[in-house]
Amino acid sequence: MRSQYKKGNLTESEYQQAIDAHIAYCIGLQEGMGMDVLVHGEFERSDMVEYFAERLEGYTFTVHGWVQSYGSRYVRPPIIFGDISRPQSMTVREFKIAQSYTSKPVSSTLEF
Repeated sequence: MRSQYKKGNLTESEYQQAIDAHIAYCIGLQEGMGMDVLVHGEFERSDMVEYFAERLEGYTFTVHGWVQSYGSRYVRPPIIFGDISRPQSMTVREFKIAQSYTSKPVSSTLEF
């Protein structure tokens, strides 16, 4: 889904709808298991560092500069080139979507 979006095969709206559907499934699954505190599943993230750095100003990435993160997981580490700033919220939308599917508490990683 993410790669299709990055290739231009999905519109932003289609991509967001797919993310929302995965969040709904994840919340429903956790409620069905009887969990007390739920998480949204982080379907929009390929890698925690890359996801947040892509949404901040002052970072850039190489196209082919992959490094091993752990195991068989590879990431493109951000490169700082200027002052770091956050032009808009980064995770609030997904947290609100997840919380809208349940009355139970939803834990979110870094609500910005």
